[in-house]
Amino acid sequence: MAIDDLTAPQAAAPQPIDIEAWTEQATAALGSVAISAAPAAAQETSVVFDIPLDEHDAPARLAPATTTQMHTVYKRKEPIRRDSLNRREALLKGKEGSRRRQRWENDRLLNNPYVEPPTPKDWEVHPTYRVHNVPYYLAPLWDAGLKRQSTKRHDHAVAEKNATRTVANRPTEPGVVPKELREKLKRSRGAKGLLMDLEGEVRKFVAEWEDSARAAEEDGLPADLDSEDEEIVFVGRNGQTHDHDGATAQLKRELMLFETPEGDNGGTFGRWLVHHIGVYYGLTTWSITVGTPARREAYIGIKETKMRSGGRPICSPMPTPLWGMV
Repeated sequence: MAIDDLTAPQAAAPQPIDIEAWTEQATAALGSVAISAAPAAAQETSVVFDIPLDEHDAPARLAPATTTQMHTVYKRKEPIRRDSLNRREALLKGKEGSRRRQRWENDRLLNNPYVEPPTPKDWEVHPTYRVHNVPYYLAPLWDAGLKRQSTKRHDHAVAEKNATRTVANRPTEPGVVPKELREKLKRSRGAKGLLMDLEGEVRKFVAEWEDSARAAEEDGLPADLDSEDEEIVFVGRNGQTHDHDGATAQLKRELMLFETPEGDNGGTFGRWLVHHIGVYYGLTTWSITVGTPARREAYIGIKETKMRSGGRPICSPMPTPLWGMV
């Protein structure tokens, strides 16, 4: 059983379209339309924008439609200003009196009354050191001179280094302690007494020989006598005659320092000490076997060193005692 709503209005029936009236309205509308050509396009394709960096216009605020009260905790932040050339220059200079301002002024020589602008010559590429233009034919001599100077500086540096050295492996100059002697005496302290006795005799012998050489030099006599002459007569400055036996003079130039039987094992160490003492004081040393029964004798003597002038340095200062250096 269908229930119909009697209160709902009935749908209106469709009305037919008046074609004649619609045609008249369309004709009148088309008659009022004007057709013309489009304007020519702009010739320029680039656009130039001029944005001032140092000018900031405050944005226009739109008036609110309604006035309302807003209760907020944070205040409204101001808009961040854009970068500007004035701000960049101010940051580059720094504040007045600051280190940045001082560096900026020093870089530009603002406070220098003697500043001069650079000249074209200042921009030329050239070495900063002095250039020596040596002729070609003098180049070999120039190189030889530089090499001689370099060798001289090297020898001087080596001599200074050796002069300050007091210990060496194989010393060849007086006053240098042999390294081997120092190491052995550290292990055998009892041998230091023997070294002191031997060195005392050596220092006494050297002092006596220097005294006699000094006296001979004052009298005008040569300090080094020739051993081949058996008897020589010298006339001094005061007219006094001096007879010198060559053999006796030769004996004064050497001294037997140590003597032991040939089979004594301890004598080897004693002769070894004599050898190092002679090297330390610039003397010559040797050992010989003499007598029956055989015995070994160790001698020290004055070296036959000659200077360019023909003489020998007399009264040269003796070095520090060797027993105090080891």
